[in-house]
Amino acid sequence: MDDKAYADSIDNGVGQFNAEASLVVDDLAPLFDLSAYPEEMRELLTECNRRIDEANSKYRTAKYREDMFAKGFRAGMYFCTFDRDEQMLSFEFNDETRQMLGYDGLEDLPNEFDSWVKTLVPEERDAIVKLFWDSVRMHRDLPDITHATYRMQKKDGSIIWVTGAGRFIRRPDDGSLEIYMGCYRDVTAQQELEEYLKIIEAIGKVFNFSLFIDVNDMSYRMISSNEYVEKVPKDPDALKFLRNNVADSVAESFRPTLYDWLDKDKILAAIEEHGSTSMEFYSEGAQRWYDGIFMVGDRNEDGSLAHIVYGCQDTTEAKLQSLAQQKKISEFETEVYIDSLSRIRNRKFLDEKLIYEPCQAVVMADIDRFKEVNDTAGHRGGDEAIQKVAEILEQSLRKEDVVLRYGGDEFMMVFFSITEEDLKKKLAHLKAELRKIRISSNQEVVITMSFGAAFGTGLVNNLIKTADEALYESKKTRDTYTVIEL
Repeated sequence: MDDKAYADSIDNGVGQFNAEASLVVDDLAPLFDLSAYPEEMRELLTECNRRIDEANSKYRTAKYREDMFAKGFRAGMYFCTFDRDEQMLSFEFNDETRQMLGYDGLEDLPNEFDSWVKTLVPEERDAIVKLFWDSVRMHRDLPDITHATYRMQKKDGSIIWVTGAGRFIRRPDDGSLEIYMGCYRDVTAQQELEEYLKIIEAIGKVFNFSLFIDVNDMSYRMISSNEYVEKVPKDPDALKFLRNNVADSVAESFRPTLYDWLDKDKILAAIEEHGSTSMEFYSEGAQRWYDGIFMVGDRNEDGSLAHIVYGCQDTTEAKLQSLAQQKKISEFETEVYIDSLSRIRNRKFLDEKLIYEPCQAVVMADIDRFKEVNDTAGHRGGDEAIQKVAEILEQSLRKEDVVLRYGGDEFMMVFFSITEEDLKKKLAHLKAELRKIRISSNQEVVITMSFGAAFGTGLVNNLIKTADEALYESKKTRDTYTVIEL
């Protein structure tokens, strides 16, 4: 970005900036024009010009300081001087600055540029220092006076907001920067008030019913309201008023939970621990879904809660959209992740949803001598065997665990929380249940399965190989299970 573009966009940097016309100082002593005098006199005249320059500088500084103080910036000031190459020569604070920032005298906060740097908030320091030097570099493209509001850090570590004016004092003959002067005052209280008002305004926009509640006596000020709230009997106690709202408009099934929630001690404890506490309910009067939320309003100097905010947010559209989305997802998963024959989850579900999930055990299983089942009962009988095996496996697992058809006559089970003893009992139970299966086309066919389990906490992907090894051991004798503990 060139200097002109940078100057035009300076208000997008750190702080908040604006400009004003500067004080014009036009009664300075003029410098000698060396070209109008003989060469032998120029050395003497150069020294005269230097002293005139110095006197003018002191005079201009005095005038500008007086002007700045006249504008009411009386809390703090610093000024720095530059040579004609615009290199900084000196930096100086006044006593008011040290007092404002909690420092005690010159030794505590020396007259050095680095002293000013250390008063800036650490996370904003680099940006503000860069802004200062960029401004010095291209001061000719900037107005004489700019105003800024930013944060400073006091000696005790506390943060204050300051607003102030920065003035560029340029040499009349060549326009080079001679002095940069800044003065500022503490506007923390004003800034906090403005931020508070912004918060209140934002609350009114976000919530269609909201209260600003005094924790001490639970009195409140209404920030925003709606037609249903206006019909409810008012009460000076915020929680009683909210209970009246519950009794008047909330669906009966939600009332006990809401009454229990509207307890001062519980609310304050939840806010201190989590920052907020919320509850969903359905309004019969409005026929809408809402979230009621309590959160921090502001705190006392000792950190205790002074005010809390209650807001009621209409979530109907989001809820309906969520329900519709869940239905679509459910329909999608039925189509994509469910095996068409067994009606349990398929290999695609494993590969896309399950493979990198942590679990407690993975079991690989396949139907013993499945080719003989097909040869004896026919392929339809084989399909029936797969369907009935899938049904038994799925019914034997808890809702949070997963069974899927791995491929052909091979199945896979994933247990997310199970002991080794319970896993073995589960596999023994499955062995017995599978023997009860009867195939319609041939009642003599007996269905058995071999199981191989990997037990130990790990990703599904990492347990499959061990489960396959365990299954290989079981297949040596069939109709049994092998568990390998990791």
